Amino acid sequence: MYKKIQVSVPVTPVSEALPETMFFYVDTQFTTTQVIRIRQMISVVLNNWNNHFEELNSGAVRSRYQISCNKYARFNLAPVWFEEKIANGSAAASVSMDAFTTAVAANGFGKVKTYIMYLESPLKTSTVKGKNASNPEVNSLSVTINPKALDFTTVSTVFLSGSLWHAWLHRLGYRHPAQKYTSYFAGEAAMSIMRNNQEKGSTPNRIYTSWLD
Repeated sequence: MYKKIQVSVPVTPVSEALPETMFFYVDTQFTTTQVIRIRQMISVVLNNWNNHFEELNSGAVRSRYQISCNKYARFNLAPVWFEEKIANGSAAASVSMDAFTTAVAANGFGKVKTYIMYLESPLKTSTVKGKNASNPEVNSLSVTINPKALDFTTVSTVFLSGSLWHAWLHRLGYRHPAQKYTSYFAGEAAMSIMRNNQEKGSTPNRIYTSWLD
């Protein structure tokens, strides 16, 4: 069984019409506390999306998200539906945010239904899983979430939000070789969200990537 929840969409400076709200059908096996954290994770991703466009709208040549992706992402820069060659991580970051804009509109205007599914017999380290999709206009942002991960109070919600963003990138058409994340766009973009779009420090990549897929 699923319960419908709503999450407010920031007023974001994009040319596409946006809904005021996104809707998610959440498995009722999640506890109330877990649902609250899922809401928070979604909001973090939406805020990063909004910040990207706000920074560009305020005159930045590149958003902080673009700068981070440009520094670290080298491979699989384009989603499967993108026909042109993408030159660098900055351009890839821009395409990903435009694709997410399309997905936000498809969700909020009722073109697709998005399900937050419950991972049965969860592993300790897996967080959010998004099956590969290929068209943000018609494919939803449906994902499966590990309930155990939501209960780890020592892990920040921002960190878990990076895992959600990685799963959503799969839904938006991004790919990477199995268990390979470093230098691949879908991995580096997720790690960027986990770091609040800051440069990498001394924390090994594996600390981040162990929570992806």
